[in-house]
Amino acid sequence: MYVKSPTIYDGIMPKPKVPIGYILYAVFLPVIGLFLERYAYSAVVAIVLWVLVLILMAVSCALDKRILDQREVNTITLGKSYLFPPIYIYKRQVLVGGEAMLSVACITLMIGALLTNGFIKGLRVNADSIDELVQNSYISQLDNFSGNSNVTIGDCVNTYSSKQVSWKVEQKDYGFDITAEGTHDSKDFVISIKLEFDGFTYHSFYIQDITVSGKSLEKDEKKDFLQKCFIDNRSNASDNSSAASSSSS
Repeated sequence: MYVKSPTIYDGIMPKPKVPIGYILYAVFLPVIGLFLERYAYSAVVAIVLWVLVLILMAVSCALDKRILDQREVNTITLGKSYLFPPIYIYKRQVLVGGEAMLSVACITLMIGALLTNGFIKGLRVNADSIDELVQNSYISQLDNFSGNSNVTIGDCVNTYSSKQVSWKVEQKDYGFDITAEGTHDSKDFVISIKLEFDGFTYHSFYIQDITVSGKSLEKDEKKDFLQKCFIDNRSNASDNSSAASSSSS
C-alpha cells in the first residue's frame, strides 16, 4: 500500500524557513535602476541599464528558487515563474508561508520605475517646455561659455533687445532648434541655439549662429556680439531679473 509522505500543504510539516536576500534584491532593483539612471549619459546606456535590471530581477528569483531546491522544498508549483518576478515572489511566499506583500511591493516599485524613468519624462518634452527651459537656463550652461553665472539666457537676450524678443522652437531629428529674434541699436538680430536631445537626456547646448541685419556673423564679429549680449549685459539682466522677482513677491 502506498503511503503519501506528509508535505507542508498537509499542515503536518512546518513551512521551511529560507533566506529572502535574493527576493529583497529583486524587489528593490527597480529603485536601484532609477538611482543609476541618473548617471546614464545617453539613451543607449539607459536602455542597457533597464534591460540589465529586468535580467537581474529574473536571475535573483532563479537563484532564490535554487536555494529552495537545496532546502528540499518542493518547487514544482513555481515552474518558470521566476521569469516574471512579481508572480514568482507571490507563489514563492505562499509556498514558504512568507509575506505576500513582497509581491505587492515589487509590483508597486516596478510601476513607479515605469512611470518616472527618463524615457517617460522625455515624452513630455515639447516646444513649450524647451522654450521655458532655454530661457531659464544660466548662460554658463551654454557650451559657448565657461565659469559660473546666475543670469539666465532669457534675461540677457530680453534686456539686450530694445523690443520684445520673439522666441521660436522647432523640433529636429537631433533635438531642437531655438531662435530668439530681437532688435539692438535699430538693427534686427537672430540668435540660433541648438539643443541636442535623444529622448532621454540632453547633450550639446550651444549658440550655433547669430545674424544681424540678415548677415551671419563670423569669428570676431560673433565673439563681440556674445560679449556684449551675454557678458557686458549681465548686470542689466541681473537687475531686470531682481526687479521681476521683487514685483512678483
